[in-house]
Amino acid sequence: MKSHTILFCALFSFTAIGCSPTITTRSLPDNASIPQVKILIQKTPTVSLYANAAFAVKDNISGQDIGYVSAEQRIELRRSKDKIEVFDATGKSIGVSSSFSMDTKSTSIRFSVGGNSYRGSLLLLPEEDKINVINILDMESYLMGVVRNEIGNLMPDQLEAAKAQAVAARTYAVRYKNKYKQYDYVSDVNDQVYEGASSESDITTRAVIETIGEIAIMDGKPINAFYFSTCGGITANVQEVWKSSAPTAYLVSINNEVAGKNLCEDSPNYRWELNWTGDEIEKLIKENLKVVIPQEEVARIDNQRLYNLAVMSRDSSQRVKEFKIGFTKDSFIVSGEQARRILRGEKYILYSSLFRLDIMRNPDGTIHSVKCRGAGFGHGVGMCQYSARTMAKQGYTYKQILQFFYRGAELGKSY
Repeated sequence: MKSHTILFCALFSFTAIGCSPTITTRSLPDNASIPQVKILIQKTPTVSLYANAAFAVKDNISGQDIGYVSAEQRIELRRSKDKIEVFDATGKSIGVSSSFSMDTKSTSIRFSVGGNSYRGSLLLLPEEDKINVINILDMESYLMGVVRNEIGNLMPDQLEAAKAQAVAARTYAVRYKNKYKQYDYVSDVNDQVYEGASSESDITTRAVIETIGEIAIMDGKPINAFYFSTCGGITANVQEVWKSSAPTAYLVSINNEVAGKNLCEDSPNYRWELNWTGDEIEKLIKENLKVVIPQEEVARIDNQRLYNLAVMSRDSSQRVKEFKIGFTKDSFIVSGEQARRILRGEKYILYSSLFRLDIMRNPDGTIHSVKCRGAGFGHGVGMCQYSARTMAKQGYTYKQILQFFYRGAELGKSY
């Protein structure tokens, strides 16, 4: 790290902003020394792409350009045995290799892949029976395609929340660079949601540029800058949410009530309620239990009835710590985060582990219906994004927001 400054400026002492800041689109400085990153944006047997400017198709094995593609002309790449074959707009094959790249000298290039547009260049590599489409660009341009996806659409008076999110996202990216063999990150929730230039906005772009290179650090190293949507009133200790995590000084439970108001009350998921019939909840649990228990154990419950659901223990933030699922013969105890995956509907995880259940029973003791009341959205560790949005509107700076959630962290320059 080149230098660092303490994130202080008294948490509750600030100058209120009298009017909303004017948002002006800016660009990255020409002399900035920004590292390049690689993001997996698609994994598929066939890739169709085009660009808004002419570009070259390069065979990275021979080092030769095998063709030039005009603006708006679509090409297709398909798996061919253990390699990739490229076809031009007429369907003619123009080359076969185990590594291709798409590049141009134009700084305004935007590649269109899978309905999104991307800055930078593309690298295409085979893996198993698929093609890995990898976007290569500078770290800051990557973050421009992340911040809005992670914190949502913001108003001009929430710029400081966007800047806090930019620092948190950059901190994650610096900490986990080189996470995979062929690329640095994936483009979904397993890392950070990235949709390229398609998801940029003036506010989040300005937030990235005005915090260029800044990350949150402790003891000279990037912190684990976890963040999530809505805490529901209190964040969680990291070790109580994930058993594999050790207690961490900057990831502790924080009550977000300020002046008698919870900072994330404006979130649509501040309080929520779900209802299931007995048959619905039984089907849901039987379908999703395989996510957290061995397959051979799942088979044992096929002919059993769901008999009970019970919170066995809670952590210090009152999130579910242990959750019991009882069938007529077998029962299972899972963690609160596992319970979120089991109590989900199709691909959607339960909003949070800060919930309680009310069970209504039939005369024979079986479950008639279940009401689930909860608070918040997300795992609960680190920065509550809806709280950050409120703090920004109240006049807090991004440094104050970061210090509020990552207690004791410092602001450093990674480049």
